[in-house]
Amino acid sequence: MVNRVLLKIRLLRLEKKYSQEYIALRMNISQSYYGRIENGKTTLSIKRLLQLLVILETDCAAFFNDLEEVNTFEV
Repeated sequence: MVNRVLLKIRLLRLEKKYSQEYIALRMNISQSYYGRIENGKTTLSIKRLLQLLVILETDCAAFFNDLEEVNTFEV
């Protein structure tokens, strides 16, 4: 489940053509820290997840409903 969440975040970011640097700037964290979140090397808190969904302009319910469709071999 965690892998699907992280992959979905990455796919949404790429779809919007946002760089990791841009997301990190909006979250007030370093790009390397954001990269570790996206790559699963650091825990993604609920607070950060909700912050990311706002930045990515994604509804929380829709995000989790769409997780079933995420193929973990996509990227």
